[in-house]
Amino acid sequence: MRARQSEYNTILDSVKARSRGLSQGDCEDVLMDHGYSYEQAKNGSYVYLHHGKSLVSRRLGSAEKYAKILDAFGASEKEPKECIVHLESMGFGYRQSQTAVYNYRRERGLVRR
Repeated sequence: MRARQSEYNTILDSVKARSRGLSQGDCEDVLMDHGYSYEQAKNGSYVYLHHGKSLVSRRLGSAEKYAKILDAFGASEKEPKECIVHLESMGFGYRQSQTAVYNYRRERGLVRR
């Protein structure tokens, strides 16, 4: 069974997971009850709980724009997660930020092979 994050979000929103303060394990159980595998439930729950507010992008950016922002942030000296959170705080979506940081790090030879 394949799904998109939006499907996980719909299911978890329908049980009011955030407002009820469900833990990641509780959210995983809800998704597994709907037929998703443990790995799908784990990943879908994590993104829902930790990046739910920034799944939809409020901004668009180009590679040059991301590079400028990340350079000013000192991204080459920081952990990827810190850089993703920084871009999210500026209104970029989670997946958008994740891809931008990966590409930035790859272009600068910071990604281990």
